[in-house]
Amino acid sequence: PVATPWQQRAAWTGYTTALQAQGAEIDEIDIFGRECAVTLPGRSKMPSHLDDDHALRNWHAQLASRKARHWRDELPISTEVAADWAERPALLRALEIVARHARADSTITPWLTVPWLLKSMKITHAALPCLTIGDKALRRAPRDAQTIIVRNLRAFADRAEEGLVRLQALEDNRLRAADAIRDAHRPGKLATLLSLMQFVPVASPRLVAETLYLTISGAGKLLGRAADLDLVVEVSGRQAWRTYVARDLALSFGFVQRSVGRPLAPPKYSANLEPVLQVFDREMAELDAKLASLGRAGPVHFPGA
Repeated sequence: PVATPWQQRAAWTGYTTALQAQGAEIDEIDIFGRECAVTLPGRSKMPSHLDDDHALRNWHAQLASRKARHWRDELPISTEVAADWAERPALLRALEIVARHARADSTITPWLTVPWLLKSMKITHAALPCLTIGDKALRRAPRDAQTIIVRNLRAFADRAEEGLVRLQALEDNRLRAADAIRDAHRPGKLATLLSLMQFVPVASPRLVAETLYLTISGAGKLLGRAADLDLVVEVSGRQAWRTYVARDLALSFGFVQRSVGRPLAPPKYSANLEPVLQVFDREMAELDAKLASLGRAGPVHFPGA
């Protein structure tokens, strides 16, 4: 049930990595906020030359494509390889192709191509946007290539680990949401809100009101209720324009401090949770279908909202 929101969040993270590799001074939260159509307090406005959501949407479409492609046919680079190419470790082969592509193309494209390249080379089963890397040193042919190789292999490992951690966080959020809904008195649209926050992890009362067909006051109260249940975190600290972030991302982005000691485990799955999980998953499936029908994975602006 959390595959689509994970893919979406991972693409936002990967896109941030690619922009940073091009010298952009932005953080993940800037892309998350832009894609959720929410202005985050205390953040500088996105530079106009970077504010191109079409580039990210095109990348979403490429990542979702089922078309079988091979890097030899698609990339504008030499396809000649060394005699021992097949015996080399797979990730070293991938890094060599990335370096060739980066030297041939000075744009952001070589970095965004990495997830697809790993799939094309059968290193991964799917295009995983969390595995985006970017390193300007790959555009040169330095003497100390070993340092660059080690740095990027570590980057792959770090990105993969972060992807697993965030996938688990989404699974935990699903269980916590179901547990809270089960115990809530008159939950109302709490399940719909928490499902929405999987896809749109940065939200404001206005966005929630437009999406869930509520008044702004009602949306604010619903978000406040979710915050009281410790399922979302209010990060604005202002009364007029409140902003909320999914709790796992609030921790990742440094809006709240991690508790000292062992973190609280999510509720364990039990048969008692199954009816609520079915409701929650149905809400997520409906949101997923609406996004798919719009052909987009960015800000949720449904027809009529």
